[in-house]
Amino acid sequence: MSYPLFDSGFTLWAADLDARLMDRHGRSCRALGVDTRLLLQCYYGGESMSAALSLIANRHGLTH
Repeated sequence: MSYPLFDSGFTLWAADLDARLMDRHGRSCRALGVDTRLLLQCYYGGESMSAALSLIANRHGLTH
């Protein structure tokens, strides 16, 4: 699937996800090495913020 070159909705969604990840686990997407393509798939796939956060936490072994 191709994605738009720039999408302000995605940019805001990703920043919100990163802020929630920082609040809950003290790590950013960049620090964890989360692939941007995963974020794009979640966003354009219509996954909720909570689902994306859970996916990232599970993939990186983060606990609450």
